Amino acid sequence: MLNVTTQSVTRYDLAGEMKFERTVKNRRIITRENLVEYLQKHGLIYMDNGRADVVYARVSTHKQRERGNLDRQAETVATFASTKNPQNLEIITEVGSGLNDNRRELRKLLKRIVNKEIGRVFVNYKDRLTRFGYNYILDVCKEVGTEIVIVSSEIKEKSIQEELAEDLCSIIHSFSGKLYGLRNGKIEKKLNKVKEMGVQTV
Repeated sequence: MLNVTTQSVTRYDLAGEMKFERTVKNRRIITRENLVEYLQKHGLIYMDNGRADVVYARVSTHKQRERGNLDRQAETVATFASTKNPQNLEIITEVGSGLNDNRRELRKLLKRIVNKEIGRVFVNYKDRLTRFGYNYILDVCKEVGTEIVIVSSEIKEKSIQEELAEDLCSIIHSFSGKLYGLRNGKIEKKLNKVKEMGVQTV
């Protein structure tokens, strides 16, 4: 079934890659459960658990979507997922910053994950889900038996720099807006206090 020699199986045992039982005479026996576990771990078999598999693709700006980046990303991930025996494969695309924790499609996906409706989530690379806090999402997925499959381990340097620059601009814009709002609020309070004192303002 594995298309390997007995010597390879022995190495799997010694390396702890595959679980074995032992007979009284110390011969190796692999149970059905252990074999299925090994096959699943290496993507050689996938058991249908009634859950859907999802491709999640995201870009930060509408300009990136207009350039076709979002469609290409979704197609790349979906092509990879098709080689992994997908179950009821769905494709979810979204435009939004990786710093935005209120993305509609991501929140809907997380809700379905918590409800144990999703088996695997395929993403091109982990920051497609979120720029920060990825490990929190990963912990939730592990708790409910959902696997996150990262398709690409390499990211184009140019795209990283572009998106980081955009995210930094978003942070600056957000905080400057809040500071501006606080400053206006303080000025308004001072003016109201002055008016209460009966002083005419120009």
